Amino acid sequence: MHWKPANKKSPMTQWMPEWLRLSLKVCFRLGLIGLLLFSLLASYYYYQARKFDLGKVAEEQRQSVLLDTNGLPLLGSGSKQDSLVTKDALPPHLIDALIAREDAKFETHCGVNFKGLLRATVRNAKDMSFTQGASTLTMQLARNTFDIQAKSLNRKFLEIALTLRIEHQYSKPEILAYYLNRIYFGSGCYGIKQAAKKYFKTPTSELDLSESATLVGIIREPHIFSPLRNSSAAQEQRDQVLDRMVAIEKLSQTEADAIKATPLVLPKLVTSAKKNKHAVNGYALRALDRHLNEVLESKDIRSGNLTITSSFDLRLLHQCENSIKQLIQSAKIPELQAACVVLNHETGAILSLVGGSDYSSSQFDRALDSQLDLGEAFTPFIYAAALERNKLPIKGKPVQTGRQLDISDTQRIARRFGFSSPFNLNEIFYGSGVTTPLELTTAFATLSNKGIRPHTYFVQNIIKNDDSILFENTKQGTPAVQAGTARETLKLLKQRKGSYQHTCYAFGGRALWSMSTKGERTAVLWVGFDKAKPVPEHKKILKKMEQTTLSWVN
Repeated sequence: MHWKPANKKSPMTQWMPEWLRLSLKVCFRLGLIGLLLFSLLASYYYYQARKFDLGKVAEEQRQSVLLDTNGLPLLGSGSKQDSLVTKDALPPHLIDALIAREDAKFETHCGVNFKGLLRATVRNAKDMSFTQGASTLTMQLARNTFDIQAKSLNRKFLEIALTLRIEHQYSKPEILAYYLNRIYFGSGCYGIKQAAKKYFKTPTSELDLSESATLVGIIREPHIFSPLRNSSAAQEQRDQVLDRMVAIEKLSQTEADAIKATPLVLPKLVTSAKKNKHAVNGYALRALDRHLNEVLESKDIRSGNLTITSSFDLRLLHQCENSIKQLIQSAKIPELQAACVVLNHETGAILSLVGGSDYSSSQFDRALDSQLDLGEAFTPFIYAAALERNKLPIKGKPVQTGRQLDISDTQRIARRFGFSSPFNLNEIFYGSGVTTPLELTTAFATLSNKGIRPHTYFVQNIIKNDDSILFENTKQGTPAVQAGTARETLKLLKQRKGSYQHTCYAFGGRALWSMSTKGERTAVLWVGFDKAKPVPEHKKILKKMEQTTLSWVN
């Protein structure tokens, strides 16, 4: 006789109905399976995270190198590395502002704010897209160090695993310092040291609260909130950071209100060829910054250690600066201004730009942002419109030529050349519109480019330190008129030393223009006053302008 134990039910479950016992059993087994899957998942991402060298977190961030089209550095050698800002050199109010804006629980969480992450996950599931994030400062540091753009669950889990490793290896103050040394602050600034120097001309340790809050406010959208691009937006972000500091009791309301009542003012950006033979005039540098920000934003480029090749020809830049300086000095007319653009009309590369006679006294860029009278500068395009419509262009008589044309049709052709401002249609053949030197250069370049309006640019390419190409400008253009029309229009202009030129003035000398094109280059020079009025002895100045633009295209 064999003895067997009786199959007795646990006394703890005897009172339960069968359906409840079955549910508990299923939940228990599912829990074990879930725990097993979680362990396997955690082990996998721990293994993947182990492949990354955490030493990179503490590496120095090399300043991006800016080159001209021939490979010459625009701002010195560009090879010098910026030393890291240590945690002891960070002002306490900078740390408070950063934590208040980006990660209020930074000092207490393990690197991942799981509550916030769960909330964001639920919201993303509802939206069926990654519309919400819950990145802590440490997670942002992991993402920026290892170039992880967490737009999938796989990359998000990897980011979390790397974040936990970083938190285990480094202290909270070290993480803050490494974060501020690596993050992108807009306008080509990588790290707090570069940003403090570029925006406020001050060491990081000497940043005041207003400056610190401004820099922290830039972080979320550096391409948009850069003070050099949009000072009012930067000030608004500064004020929001101050409000967050008040909310977490790191700042009193009275102190915040006092700073918010003070407008954001940046030191003047002045470069001088006397101090540095490679220095670029402030107008060109600001113009390059504007285009660079657009490119970095569109390509979501946030890492440093970049080699950025611009469209500028450094030798030509200095030649244009010196020519304008000599022209203004010889005129001996107070408040006289000048602006120019030189373009490679085959590629669209802007080889040179000067936005005024003296950047240190006026930062307004007349080459890009002005509204200058066209006048007789519109004459070549009236000829082109006549040829395009099989009418007779009468050389030297744009108004008589224009009377053969339909006014609205002429305006449409002008739009194809790139003129964007409205014309007084009743006086369109007198050049009743306004323009910028860049716009007029592009329009005139269209004639030399066989009727194709080139798409202009300041940034030629962006290359990472591993030689991978992040961005490269390609030759692009928009058809404006037929190639034959463009060729015949040029023949109606003045020809000198193999170039085609048109030098003229608008409305009694309120704006003086000289346009020259030869080979691959097109140049336009404007001289006048910011508040339009006739330029004294403008005919004498026009002769010098004609010689000047001719020298730029040869």
